Amino acid sequence: MSKPRRLHLLGILLRAIKLLKDFLLPLVLLFVTQILKRGYSLSWLMFTGTVIILVLLAWGLISWFRFTFRVENEVLVVEQGVLIHKRSVIPRERIQAIDLNQGVLHRLFNIVSVQVETAGGDKPEAVLYALSMSDAQLLRRRLLVSGVEEDRNYAGDAVALKRLSLKELFLFGATSGGALGLVLYLFSGAWTLLDDIGLELDLQRYLMWVWDYVNPVYLAAFIILVLWLLAVLGMILKYGDFTLTRSGDRIQMVYGLLQRRQVSIPVGRIRAVRLVEGVLRQPLGYFTVHLESAGYGPRSHEKTLFWPLVRKNELVFLLNKFLPEFAAEIPLQPLPPAAGRRYMLRGFIPAALLALPIFIWLPWGEPALALLLPVLGGLWGFWKYKSAGWGVRGNMLAVRSRSVVRTTFVLPNRSAQSFSAECTPWQHRAGLMSFKMDLASQAIFGLDDVSSIDVQMLTNWFRRRKQSDIRLIED
Repeated sequence: MSKPRRLHLLGILLRAIKLLKDFLLPLVLLFVTQILKRGYSLSWLMFTGTVIILVLLAWGLISWFRFTFRVENEVLVVEQGVLIHKRSVIPRERIQAIDLNQGVLHRLFNIVSVQVETAGGDKPEAVLYALSMSDAQLLRRRLLVSGVEEDRNYAGDAVALKRLSLKELFLFGATSGGALGLVLYLFSGAWTLLDDIGLELDLQRYLMWVWDYVNPVYLAAFIILVLWLLAVLGMILKYGDFTLTRSGDRIQMVYGLLQRRQVSIPVGRIRAVRLVEGVLRQPLGYFTVHLESAGYGPRSHEKTLFWPLVRKNELVFLLNKFLPEFAAEIPLQPLPPAAGRRYMLRGFIPAALLALPIFIWLPWGEPALALLLPVLGGLWGFWKYKSAGWGVRGNMLAVRSRSVVRTTFVLPNRSAQSFSAECTPWQHRAGLMSFKMDLASQAIFGLDDVSSIDVQMLTNWFRRRKQSDIRLIED
């Protein structure tokens, strides 16, 4: 791979499709709707569509021809660009992960899209969108430090392997609201399109007829059920056939029924395990397990999904099998009672300020509705207080907090890049402090209103990391 190489020929079509999706699709839809509204003939529409397709294919051909890559002196060099020439030089030591993705067309022709990730990046440093599987595997072996382990991954010599069952996959989709937003977005886009071509009024009349003759409660329940089923279907297609393997010092996750993804992470670059308990999953006793890796930025949560759904009593077994480096059972201690009042006030005061104008402008006789907001804010703060906690066992730390979902970070002290503690005058009077911790994955977490003695214990825990680093340098 020392000489410049081009992508697979299918990359011409893939580039044209990507251009249509990213830039030209809204313009094409607007153009088509204008043609339909003005009553142009079918032959004119076919001629216009043919011209658009030819322009896209020509652009895809030029883009494919201008795209080259090579590995020279342990450096990946990627050159691309039609109007503006771009040259990316990525040293091997900066590359943290190389992920393989397969869409429907990729799988038909046994090719992959290769994403090259560097430490802390918010997006891939380079994307080779059409490579044969053999070239992709060769590129991974050339660029990743542990090439022997990569060979074992693809040879199937896995030390541990686990597949997500159909029942777990369905439950994961049923308790996740991520795909529901996509459904609502597509619905709003379809409504806008109907408005452009003049069919929105007819649809509104039909909906009014349905509203008059159908019980609104049943209609709303039916719509919610359909949207929920579509959301579940979206999650099943996205994470279906989820397979987790560990071979040597490398973790690999493979998933997706339509678009197949392969994410490979060296264990040495994993900084923490992040346990997420959603509002629907927490009462059922389920976690979603993510990894905090130096190869991915804070927006790459999807790529760092370690296991979609696991029960609390099975979590330790899962980590012992695949990540024994993070399989510590750490008892958590709650925050001091003095912190409870402060958490409740943090929820009560903003809600009270929000309720004040509502209280003024509500008609007389209904101010109790506005008074409910501060009560809910105080209860929300109390819920966050009860969810928070931390614990240390040996060199391992666990920190739990809540925004909407409850999140627990589990990490060794070597993973912490920085540790900071601070206190306001009011916290100082109550003997409380706040702390924050920063990881190489750009994740930042911490707790408010921890006792000063406990913060000193956490400081000593962090200093032990520094002392161990000094001993390693001396050795």
